[in-house]
Amino acid sequence: MTEVQLLLLGPEEVGKTLMLKRLQTVTAQQNLTQAQRSENLGEAPPTIPTVGVNLVTLTHNKRKYTFRELGGAMGPIWQNYFKDSSSLVYVLDSSKPTQISSSCIQFLEVLSSKDTQDMSVLLIFNKTDSPDYMSRCEISSLIRLADILACARQDITVLECSFREGTGLREILKWLHDKSSPASVSK
Repeated sequence: MTEVQLLLLGPEEVGKTLMLKRLQTVTAQQNLTQAQRSENLGEAPPTIPTVGVNLVTLTHNKRKYTFRELGGAMGPIWQNYFKDSSSLVYVLDSSKPTQISSSCIQFLEVLSSKDTQDMSVLLIFNKTDSPDYMSRCEISSLIRLADILACARQDITVLECSFREGTGLREILKWLHDKSSPASVSK
């Protein structure tokens, strides 16, 4: 089975751990018979802030995906983990306008590293369910997303999601399948 190593980054409290829990639920559903599957993910499970590193492995379409989630407080040492990954997922909280600028600066630092130049990148605007949610157009304008996409060496895909409601999870799985290149092959 092919194994893909991914790095999951973003500031504190953007929903990285919830995303992983929701993806675990969705991929577990795929192993059930059609009659046993449920389209409803249920209420969002509780999470606690990640301190340090959280490793989560999912199996989807005969591939094994290992996410290395780094706590937001570890931002200053994220670059120490770039070499071990083939793809990158970066999450922004679209309901916190005051955090967007600093999140963008962190994202640009990640993109500027020589160790991320060949990675596929998924940029997620999370919390579309929040009443304070900024639209993709507003965020794009604020962070000058068009300029980032034009100048970045990486192949960047942008998604809007609500991990609490479960929207966007299937698109994440599709991106994993389409864009992630295997870091190592294991039998």
